[in-house]
Amino acid sequence: MTVTLPGGRAVAGRLHARRRDADGQWVYEVSIDVPAAAVRPVDGEDYDQVPTDRAGGRPEWVLQALPQDTPDQHALVLHSTDCRAAQGRLTRASGSEAAIFVQQGWATACAVCEPTPGSGGR
Repeated sequence: MTVTLPGGRAVAGRLHARRRDADGQWVYEVSIDVPAAAVRPVDGEDYDQVPTDRAGGRPEWVLQALPQDTPDQHALVLHSTDCRAAQGRLTRASGSEAAIFVQQGWATACAVCEPTPGSGGR
């Protein structure tokens, strides 16, 4: 998804959800990558629990929470970050975290993007 910022600059964004407001207009929940120099933390907020990628690269994996387990699928689904099937609220995961979730059976690998964390592939 493309997001147009104030001033007209267009950047790539990731769609998480959408809803209609009281006037029937669509409102989108998106995330974009923003350079640290353009962001100011809110005074008094604790950011210790925010996932931090110290290696400098983007996380390759996201976990999607489903309402409940089904016989065919766990309530967590692992996707690659660019998977078209990933939607709703997504939580980023490192390669080691993603591998553990799948290996332990806590998450199901997406049937669309077929992620393979820990193997060096998708």
